Formats: sequence, C-alpha cells, structure tokens
Amino acid sequence: MKILVCTDGSEFSQKCIQVASNLVETCSINEVTIIHVHEGSSILPDYWQGKYLFSEEEEKKLKAMDKRLLEERKKYFADAEQEFQKHDISVNTLFKTGHPAEVISKVAEDGGYDLIIIGRRGMGGVKKLFLGSISNAVLQIAHTNVLIVK
Repeated sequence: MKILVCTDGSEFSQKCIQVASNLVETCSINEVTIIHVHEGSSILPDYWQGKYLFSEEEEKKLKAMDKRLLEERKKYFADAEQEFQKHDISVNTLFKTGHPAEVISKVAEDGGYDLIIIGRRGMGGVKKLFLGSISNAVLQIAHTNVLIVK
C-alpha cells in the first residue's frame, strides 16, 4: 500500500504524520511520500516563473524569502521523516508549487497512491466551519481514497 501524507507544518498536518506513522505500524504499507505544496502569494508565482521584473534589491529580498520558505519546508520534512524512522520505512518527500488540492490529487493519481492523508485544516488564512478549503477540495476532486485527520 502506498500513502501520500500532506504537510504544511500546521497542527493538523503534524497529526497527519502521527496517524500515518501509526498506520505504518499496523498496516501493510510499503511506501510513504510526504508532500508539501506551496501556493505562494499573488506576487511570488510570477516571480518564480520569471514573468515579473523586479529591481535588483527587490529580487534579492524575494530570493531570500524563497530560501527561508524552502528551509522551513525542509524542517517539516525532516521532522516528519523522523516519525517514520522508528518503523524502518523509507520516506519520499515532494515539494511542489501550485494549487494544493489540484497538485495533491494529481500526484496521488499519477503515482498510484492508495490513500491520501490530509489534515482537516491547514495554515490557510480563513477557517471554514467544518473542513478547510484545501482538504475539502482534495476530498471532492481526488480519485484516490482520502483520510481527513481531525
């Protein structure tokens, strides 16, 4: 069984890691991939794609921000990988940019994953009453089974 575990560093994504680790211990799971999808701000995607011209000073600031974001994501991955080390299972990590629900669903389908594990809410700005917008969208569009962690 292959599982795709979604993380953004939030409390709910930390619970996802714990739930996935418990599943590894009790189920026949032979592949774990941890994914983080960065949606970015309204400026950064254009910057990353080279479509927006910045002054040299602005470009330096944005590159420093990129580096800081990447370092934060590496920490998420390192912390999550430690949780699975006790089960002696290797973990793949993916860092993607795009609309999180679409990217997660596509990676799960293209990779032949059996289960997506995602937190009920993430670090998004606006809280929904029952589900976060990303977890709800993944639930709606994914062709893969989805486990939403509370």
